[in-house]
Amino acid sequence: MMKKEIVRLMQIEIKNIKNVAYGKIDLSTGAYQGNRRGSILGIYGQNGSGKTVVVDVLMLLKCLLSGRTIPPAFCQYIRCGSSFASVCYSFQIQKDEDISYVEYEVELLKENDKKFVIGRELLSHKLIDESEQKRLTPLFEYHYGEKTLFTPKKYLRYFEKKKNMDDLVSLRMAQQFSSYFNEEKQQSEVTSFLFLAKAQETFSRAEGAPAKIYDVSGILQHFGRNELAVIENSNYGLLALNLNALPVNIALPEELRGKLSGLLVKLTDTNVIPKAVYPYFENTINQINIVLKSLVPEIELEIFNNFEKLMEDGTEGMQFELITIRDHARIPLLYESAGIKKIISICSNLVACYNQEGYCLVVDELDSGIYEYLLGEYLEAMQEKAKGQLIFTSHNLRPLEVLEKEFLVFTTINPEDRYLKISYIKDTQNTRLSYMRAIKLGGQKEKLYQDTNLYEIELALRNAGRVGTND
Repeated sequence: MMKKEIVRLMQIEIKNIKNVAYGKIDLSTGAYQGNRRGSILGIYGQNGSGKTVVVDVLMLLKCLLSGRTIPPAFCQYIRCGSSFASVCYSFQIQKDEDISYVEYEVELLKENDKKFVIGRELLSHKLIDESEQKRLTPLFEYHYGEKTLFTPKKYLRYFEKKKNMDDLVSLRMAQQFSSYFNEEKQQSEVTSFLFLAKAQETFSRAEGAPAKIYDVSGILQHFGRNELAVIENSNYGLLALNLNALPVNIALPEELRGKLSGLLVKLTDTNVIPKAVYPYFENTINQINIVLKSLVPEIELEIFNNFEKLMEDGTEGMQFELITIRDHARIPLLYESAGIKKIISICSNLVACYNQEGYCLVVDELDSGIYEYLLGEYLEAMQEKAKGQLIFTSHNLRPLEVLEKEFLVFTTINPEDRYLKISYIKDTQNTRLSYMRAIKLGGQKEKLYQDTNLYEIELALRNAGRVGTND
């Protein structure tokens, strides 16, 4: 039986996105050091200092690898005064007994306030061999606007020399589709050329040396589609407002993943989902209940009033409602707190991150709506034995008392060097106290906090209250 490919994010290098002129983050924690600890990275810092940028570029990665359209907002994410932004992602890929190091670099090129394109894509690879040092070799490089479709030319010539030109035509069509501007909506609909379905299908048929392109990109695409989960804080704004939808992530087999990767459960109405998907939804609810009871005692989810019903397209479906049970009393899920709803919605992701070595979970503002002591307990469990990779941002400082310093990155006030790990902390020291000390006294390579003044804040509040009065 072939061993499953395992992809782990190693490093991210960011240029010119939002308020980050340059920043590099090392993600190789825990298991990367050859121990059995979890691979966790918590990102901390002042408001507006670049924490969410990390989540943004990982959402960008998911869109690119999945062959999905990049959100149009990324046109505005390119740093003010710059015409381009770039991100270089580094991976470790284990396949059978071989371990490879892979880099995927993408550049976003801003043409005007509404239009952007992918200016460059570069996929490079090297096999990690302890017996010798190997160089990083480009497998695919694309430059927007150049006559050459892609390089290395030896791989392109393989498609040009084939008597059947269908593959070359498919690649040229994929390149054109990747940089589409929707005139009606007046916005760019940009996708990766390399990871677009038509290009991937073509590369999958290549033989000989060009087959290396798909050998690597195919593994990354599977990772992006199925094992990289990025949960932005905007996903949970609806929960805080008590609106009627709850995102639930479902683990589906390969043949069903194209139909449904997640589910928005209505809180005030009945839900209807495909009958083939329903058993996996039931399994997800059972998983959530196991974890939920350990985090919030005396609460349980229940699928209520379920029965078969035809869907709008005529296929078989299952109708149901989702409720909570507390002390044998049924309570509509709508009336639970935003924190409870957030825990419920990410529980299946937490289970996958804890148990699956190749799973990567990214959560913006993990602490939002969650009791700080509970947050600390959860992260301590993940630090000890999680098999997957967890990356999160937070404002709550409780995790600094729980996580070891190697699992933490802090933002600085320098846009040219936005991320660092705190130095000069002994293993016996409290990281939270050391961080607060570094904010007040400095002593790090970069300043961690833009100074604020209590008296200036009080004066500003007083002066603002006078605006519009006759004083």
